Amino acid sequence: MEYTAGYYHELGPAHLAFCALVAGIDRPAPAQPVYLELGMGQGVSLAAHAAANDGDFWGVDLNPAHVANARALAEAVATPLTLVEASFADFAARTDLPLFDVITLHGVWSWVSDASRRSIVEILRDRLAPGGVVYVSYNCQPGWASRGPVRHLMKLGHAASPPGDPEARVRSALAFAEEVAAADGRFFADNRPAASHLASLRKTTPQYLGHEYLNADWHIPWFSDVAEAMAGADLAFVSSARLLDRVNALQLPPAGVALMDRETDPVRRESIRDFLVNQQFRPDVFVRPAPRLSDADRTARFEAQAFGLICGLDEIDFQLTGAQGDLLLPEATYRPIALALAADGFVAKTGAEVMAAPGVSSLRRGDVIAALINLVGMGVVRPAQPFSTEARHRCDAYNRLVLDRALTGPHLMHLASPVTGGAVLTPRSTQLFLRAWTAGDRTPQAIARSVWTVFQTTGERAVARGQTLTSEDDNLDALGPMAQRFLDQTLPLFRALAIV
Repeated sequence: MEYTAGYYHELGPAHLAFCALVAGIDRPAPAQPVYLELGMGQGVSLAAHAAANDGDFWGVDLNPAHVANARALAEAVATPLTLVEASFADFAARTDLPLFDVITLHGVWSWVSDASRRSIVEILRDRLAPGGVVYVSYNCQPGWASRGPVRHLMKLGHAASPPGDPEARVRSALAFAEEVAAADGRFFADNRPAASHLASLRKTTPQYLGHEYLNADWHIPWFSDVAEAMAGADLAFVSSARLLDRVNALQLPPAGVALMDRETDPVRRESIRDFLVNQQFRPDVFVRPAPRLSDADRTARFEAQAFGLICGLDEIDFQLTGAQGDLLLPEATYRPIALALAADGFVAKTGAEVMAAPGVSSLRRGDVIAALINLVGMGVVRPAQPFSTEARHRCDAYNRLVLDRALTGPHLMHLASPVTGGAVLTPRSTQLFLRAWTAGDRTPQAIARSVWTVFQTTGERAVARGQTLTSEDDNLDALGPMAQRFLDQTLPLFRALAIV
């Protein structure tokens, strides 16, 4: 059974280089990275990153359907990829591999055998270039402690299900676990997180459940286990790829902050953090051990780094939400920075340019840097980069495919941007507006009419104030203002991101 297709910007070279910089490690993304994704799945992230960056992009997966789908995607968007159908052991044994500047593994480590993990470490040890960066994400303890029994029940139900349709077998596995939970036994009564988690699984797809819970290999490690394995490849932890994880006031109780402040060992610090937040998933960034930047050098790197908004000003919520609840951000700091980034038609600005902007120049540089990091962590700003004409053309081809697929449903939900070196979340409605615009429609009425034509084909209807609209006139009346907003707000942003 194939895994679900999705895009993950955390795997992008620019984002990983920025995470290292946040941690005080100088690991700038190469202009033409040699990049490897181990366990690439359907290849959506790999194709988007290869489109948005010059370089040499490789992907490895054991599933023939995944490789075939990734190859078809790469061919459709005219983006060269080196795709390998192989086990990690076979790939590690190859003698023709380059040194890779970036190696990523998203959701792989937890679902492969011990032997495969040893092969992964071998690849990291032997094929990571000096100054290279590694991203590894995985389900982890202690947050998954209550979910192991749920998985055990599902495995029992899956084993007892009749052979045949894989999706039907997954549904049977879930039904068995639900039947046990509904029998009013002590385990689920005494372990409410397990009961809540099981209830949430009904909202997921069979593809997700099959790969997440029913793999033959299923290993939920502690961070210290992963850190020890990475040390075998001479790699040290530097940062979470989720930058808001580092905001202790948002994530940790006061006593936990004090405990973290006293701890100097990085592995123990992260292990303490995992218990304090009941960590369930870690997206970790590792590098070869390196000296940290001085405060002056780190500040200089931030001043040279470019940043770009990826949403409109009215979409920015000046508060953070974490394990400790909501944290209001000081608008006197954040709003002028957002306005500076939105100025001149959203064109990307360096940190130094932001610091010199009206309303920002009076702020402390350290506060501006912290705000930029948090805005990236919030997902409203991305590190920006120069790009080539070729990258622009590849992104255009990628985005044409996304917009064409939008005609029949919400298939690919991100548009590639060479400015960010990755892709930007784009709702299907916005994709349909953009497709109409690229086809030549320039007024909100014409764009609304084009989208209504798609709705007539798919049976969809607009929704206003919670009500599904049925008539053509009502749908056009609702789509018109949305199209106007697209023209006024979204289109200038897309121009700045080189999406159009």
